[in-house]
Amino acid sequence: MMLSELEMQNRRKLFFGCDIRSLAVFRVAAAMLVLVDAYVRYGAAESFYSGSGFLSSSLAKELSPDGYSLNYLSDAVGFQQGIFIALGGSALLLCLGCFTRAATFCCWILLASIHVRNPTYIIGGDTLLRMMLFWSLFIPLGRAWSVDRWLINRRARRPGVFPGVSSVVCSVGTGCLLLQICVMYWTAGLSKLNEPWLNGTAMEYIFRLDCYARPLSGWLIQSPLFVAILTYATLVVELLVPFGVFFPYKTAKLRICLVGFFIVFHIGIGLTMDVGKFTYVSMVAWLPFLPSMFWNRFAWAQIVDSEKGAGVANSLRTPGLVHRVASASLSVLLPLTLFIYVVIWNVAGLFGAPGNTWLERSPDSLYRFGEVTMLKQNFQMFCIPARTNTTYLFNGRTIGGERVDLVRNHPAAQTGPGAALPQAREWKTLHWYLISFGGEPQLFEGLLEYHSRIWNRSARSEQQIVEARLERYIEEFGPGIAPGSFVHIANVADWRDPEQGDVSSERLKQDFDHLMDQMENGALFPMD
Repeated sequence: MMLSELEMQNRRKLFFGCDIRSLAVFRVAAAMLVLVDAYVRYGAAESFYSGSGFLSSSLAKELSPDGYSLNYLSDAVGFQQGIFIALGGSALLLCLGCFTRAATFCCWILLASIHVRNPTYIIGGDTLLRMMLFWSLFIPLGRAWSVDRWLINRRARRPGVFPGVSSVVCSVGTGCLLLQICVMYWTAGLSKLNEPWLNGTAMEYIFRLDCYARPLSGWLIQSPLFVAILTYATLVVELLVPFGVFFPYKTAKLRICLVGFFIVFHIGIGLTMDVGKFTYVSMVAWLPFLPSMFWNRFAWAQIVDSEKGAGVANSLRTPGLVHRVASASLSVLLPLTLFIYVVIWNVAGLFGAPGNTWLERSPDSLYRFGEVTMLKQNFQMFCIPARTNTTYLFNGRTIGGERVDLVRNHPAAQTGPGAALPQAREWKTLHWYLISFGGEPQLFEGLLEYHSRIWNRSARSEQQIVEARLERYIEEFGPGIAPGSFVHIANVADWRDPEQGDVSSERLKQDFDHLMDQMENGALFPMD
């Protein structure tokens, strides 16, 4: 009986435990991702997070009515930049393993606040990074290769004090971290069980999307058979391969192979599609799966497994009942309950948007909790590939009557909506958000007002715009459909300079009709 119980403990440690060296490398890599993220967002503090940008805090609260954010404390640019500086400082402490748990908490709470403040500037990689930091709150990331460990080892030289380092941490927290990664793949795979993926055409649609395409994807779509193989392979990888980390035979060796496989898998995604930081976050997510066998191959990575010493040290001070109950609640019951909630959120999302379960009910209070805690997540990436390229034209009219593209700084009649997508990462991420989730009228109005204001701030007096219009264009594509022209679908927002007085509706209509005639008869939209 004792042998069987010992075997179960070893199996549990093998499946749900993490080597402290793997956690140390994961800690450093995750901290570097947060540090880079803070640096990039610092540059977008004015346009994306302050009251001078397109998304005021009042509008942000309408987009995320149940979310709470430290960024709401002030709309000043300096305050927002201070948030990003604090995030960068916390990431640096986490990287060094100094005050590790406090640094992890600061990184998570600040990152969650930033995501609430502007939900249009986050993608799947941001969500995954936020969730990895959250589960790390329940894991001792600083047990190896950290300032915290160095300080503990110094104190351990005192009589009666033991460092107590075990090479493997197995807890509910480590189990939640590992399973969160698997849940991401399973959710993504299950959401793809639809016609485009099952008939092998999904990847061709994705490779034709201008906002995601890379040069390699244009080359791949010339081979429909290979693209179909990639489509079916993606389903297999997301639905079945993650189960391999829990295969009971030669688990350690298999995990080493799977970590390498998924790193190569995500490098391949990054080479064929522009998915932002998702590629790098996903590769870092696999680091905790590296078993002790991997590190034991390197002499420089050897550590002394002193579980026995830990037991002696712990026996010197037996915690009281209250302490044991509180510890169990925070380290076992809390993460376990929250992980069950995360699974419910993801499963319900497969049957419709979060808020609608398979029973077609809307438990608002249940899903409001996910909004408040930022446990909400959406990993249904490319579940139903778009069959149109979508782009937007910020069309402004100057005092002299000239039509200009406010973003690309060209005459509007010469601008190709699909030929010049936003190059800056923050604006491209916003573009992904708009084509994936659409936008509220207030969001489009805020964007148009912002670009109009920025244009007039630097334009000469004769180039000042008095009115602007945000226009949506689409281009249909797909197997058997020849590439065509972008077609104007709708005007999603209008803006007028309040200092120029009202412009009649008839004048606006005449100007727009004249512009469309120019565009249809010009080089932008050839009729042949």
